[in-house]
Amino acid sequence: DLPAEGITQETLRRSNSFLKNLILSSPDGVIASDMTGRILIFNDAAVRISGYTMEEALYSLNIRDFYPGDGAREVMKMLRGDEHGGPGKLAGMQVEVLTRSGEKIPISLSASIVYEEGREAATIGFFRDLRKTLAMERELLKARMELLQAEKMGALGKLAAGVAHQLNNPLSGILLYARIILEEYDLPPGAAEDLKRVVGDALRGRDIVRRLLEFARPGKGEVEPGDVNQAVDRALSILRNQALFQNITLHLSLSQDLPHVPMDAQQMNDVFLNILLNAADAMEGRGLIRVNTSQSGDGRRVLVEISDTGPGIPEEDLERVFEPFYTTKREGKGTGLGLSLAYGVVDSLGGRIWAANAPGGGARFFVELPAAAGDSAHGERRGRP
Repeated sequence: DLPAEGITQETLRRSNSFLKNLILSSPDGVIASDMTGRILIFNDAAVRISGYTMEEALYSLNIRDFYPGDGAREVMKMLRGDEHGGPGKLAGMQVEVLTRSGEKIPISLSASIVYEEGREAATIGFFRDLRKTLAMERELLKARMELLQAEKMGALGKLAAGVAHQLNNPLSGILLYARIILEEYDLPPGAAEDLKRVVGDALRGRDIVRRLLEFARPGKGEVEPGDVNQAVDRALSILRNQALFQNITLHLSLSQDLPHVPMDAQQMNDVFLNILLNAADAMEGRGLIRVNTSQSGDGRRVLVEISDTGPGIPEEDLERVFEPFYTTKREGKGTGLGLSLAYGVVDSLGGRIWAANAPGGGARFFVELPAAAGDSAHGERRGRP
């Protein structure tokens, strides 16, 4: 039989070996350092996440180099406080660390202080790379917002159709009798001018009703494969000679050999006209509008980007710009239906439309459409290899 102290030493050796293997094989990164910042433990997951080799970490890396700026000091401050798991502990805090290449990456960090005889002797942290998790969360949030927007637009479309039908009859009556009075009665000049204004406002109301019905029933035209570049050219040919565009510079970058996309030519004209007019209005008729077209790597989607050098869109309004009747224009200058009509047309074709602000200022609108069936790229249609 082995003496008791022999059994204890063997057990200790096996325990230490097991603990070492457990730490090294942990799927989470494990890093420990003494109070001078010298690395004591750096496991395989930490190597994979950080890009440092184990030798680099153990012999040349200081824990302060692992965090950007004063990150190590901030972690110690949280560890010594009682707001993040109690004194000496830190549970599930999202922080950034620096990889060997200098890239900042987000991690979820749980850490604790190791004490010896009541004194701080070391710190140990367990961390997970959050890049994939955060990317998935962003995608889920984006999909959720798109679904909510589609549901909201569908409900608003039904409401718009009902309102439009209810307004049509009284508006027609107002126009009819106002015109009869103007034609058949000798009115004082002031009364005639007032009645002409009634006719003008009724015509404007009828135009709003027409746009409401277009918004409620998009995509009812003749949909067939068409060239997005031609649709952009048609819209620009209408606008180039307008007074609003005389002091606006247009910069076009239209990719060639784009696949055709399903569209109704007139409706697609309206989509681009509305976006371009909004851009010109935002810049008050002076600035630069860029129009870019491109296709996805697999040739299955076509993207149109229209950007301007205007003031941009307030962040809180980015999700509202496609709502019916939402407008930042002065009263009487816009109905707030142009972009909602564009949204309905693009959505009915299986595409997407969204807005964003350019990093250097100005607004950007994106229209993404699927390639027509059997037309993933012009090159394929032409029999190119």
